[in-house]
Amino acid sequence: MYYSHASIDYIAMIRNFTPADAAACSDLVRACIEADRTIPPSLKDNLMRSESHESMLERSRLFYMAVYESGNRISGIAGLDMNEIRILCVLPEAQGHGIGRALLDHIIDMVPGTLFPDIFVYAATEAVAFYKAAGFAEKGPVSFAFADDQLHTVFMIRPFRRCNARDRKQTRISFTNISYIL
Repeated sequence: MYYSHASIDYIAMIRNFTPADAAACSDLVRACIEADRTIPPSLKDNLMRSESHESMLERSRLFYMAVYESGNRISGIAGLDMNEIRILCVLPEAQGHGIGRALLDHIIDMVPGTLFPDIFVYAATEAVAFYKAAGFAEKGPVSFAFADDQLHTVFMIRPFRRCNARDRKQTRISFTNISYIL
């Protein structure tokens, strides 16, 4: 993506998370926790205390993570473990500009569709409408114990579209002497 703002031109990109991103990503997650009006104050305090540079690095060791960067600033982060969306956060002031959807599309493309029939997420209640707009269906509420509190989420799932021989249209693309059938 290419953006122009005032007299500054910059490129926005989704790229792999690096350890140098940990502090900025941790701050981003903390900003999202702080802005979420559905999280009770005591749970919010516990979540804020648990979020750190080290916790972000640990996530990156456990599953795939990507960041959305524009103008040398990280505005969003997404994480995927097999076919589970583990994290998807966009800075509150950057929400509503397609960053979350770009990150979601990116991580969906990372899921090996031949191995998994669907992709799922335990969505924050404030994010349910976002995931519904992206084709996810609500399957029910799920609560997780966190410190002395309960973190309330909504389990959501989106099946991968499968093609069979009847509805597949063959498209041929030729590059010099090489042909590919899609």
